[in-house]
Amino acid sequence: MILMIGFLGIHLPVKVHGLNNKEGEPKIDKGHQSIPEATFREIFRDYVCKRLGKEKFDIIVSRFSIIGNNPVPEGKLGFQVFQKDERRLAGYVRLSAVINVNGIVRNTVKLNGWIDIFGPVVCTGRGFKKGEIIKEDVLCLERRNTSRMSEDVLTDMNEAVGKRAKHTIKEEACLKGWMLERPPVLSRGDMVMILAESGSLKITVPGRALEKAQIGELIKVENIMSKKEIYARVIDNSTVMVDF
Repeated sequence: MILMIGFLGIHLPVKVHGLNNKEGEPKIDKGHQSIPEATFREIFRDYVCKRLGKEKFDIIVSRFSIIGNNPVPEGKLGFQVFQKDERRLAGYVRLSAVINVNGIVRNTVKLNGWIDIFGPVVCTGRGFKKGEIIKEDVLCLERRNTSRMSEDVLTDMNEAVGKRAKHTIKEEACLKGWMLERPPVLSRGDMVMILAESGSLKITVPGRALEKAQIGELIKVENIMSKKEIYARVIDNSTVMVDF
């Protein structure tokens, strides 16, 4: 018998070897069949793996339970699994599975389980002081259980290299986005070129940064020639542009 498992409208085949009431195989009884827990557990894990783009060895399912698993008529089984809410697929996860027999909907069950997700995260090889720039040679990727970690945990070292610590970071810490920030390209007192453009007209005057800022931020600068203070957007470490 072929079980067709629906994942977000995509059906994937799962082989079932005979009907001898082995683990994972439906039990036939007077025209009805009971679907074993092992089948639903596999469907549950496959759905999570597909949604998260993970391999099966990255996902561990525990505390699994089924609600409403009643016998259905004998015939070709199909499943469509979905998540009613938009919660993160980690920790305690609730799914629903619509069961059809020969294309006719016969039952809907609730699938609940605890999901542990394992994958590489960026960790520190030593501690960092506040304001210290993060370098690649002191970082490493370690396989960790990310289910209890916040969603902004870093999984790519390029997301951390070149940024600076917003506060003290301990050795062997798993880095998260909120721990780091891009260092400012301009500091208070830096000399800049103030650029103003309107159509084909382009004007540049020397200026001085009056506060620190990163690329793209709006910053207060002083026009050296007029001594006026204006706001301009940071283009690079030596240029700001006045917005019209």
